[in-house]
Amino acid sequence: MILKVLPVGILSVNCSLLVDEESGQALVVDPGADAHKIIRELEHYQLVGIVATHGHIDHVGQVRTLKERFNAPFYLHPMDRFLINDPIWQGFERQIEANLPCPEPDIELKDKMEIKLGNTTLCIIHTPGHTPGLCCLYEEKSKILIAGDLLFRGGVGRWDLPGGDLNALRNSLRRIFSELEDDVLVICGHYEETTIGQERKFNPYLRQLL
Repeated sequence: MILKVLPVGILSVNCSLLVDEESGQALVVDPGADAHKIIRELEHYQLVGIVATHGHIDHVGQVRTLKERFNAPFYLHPMDRFLINDPIWQGFERQIEANLPCPEPDIELKDKMEIKLGNTTLCIIHTPGHTPGLCCLYEEKSKILIAGDLLFRGGVGRWDLPGGDLNALRNSLRRIFSELEDDVLVICGHYEETTIGQERKFNPYLRQLL
């Protein structure tokens, strides 16, 4: 499996492009902005799915553009449907150049469901807290977790935005840190990548929350 991480937009959302080399099938996760950059990377691949880890518009801002271009199904947890056209702050959708309205999801993400990408299998882990429907994608062979805004290098997802829940976030973090090994690479929703081990040792928020 090939993984390319494209920081997009003014908030540096990490849009992940996952490609199965044998089949040439590709999956895009969190296409929040800069659709032209994402489309250019997809030039030699077949896009078979668009996944949003959660419904905040900085993560779904270009779902509509990709669906219109490639006609690929859009995956989202149903508990985040109420967020996909919510600007959160007045004018935020214009600031990040979101192509709204975001389409309704074609396929609902569920805990423990699997998404097949050629010979690659991605397991969905429902991790609410930042939003009610936030989901991580885990690829066991490569030990890669696409964590959305659940976990950051040295931080955790906010719980003070619409749908946020501190107790749910705490439980989701406990689950991730009990189920995954220290050498798992974590692609965060924004900014730098990290590992489970790095955050277990050094993340100051986890000491308080776990």
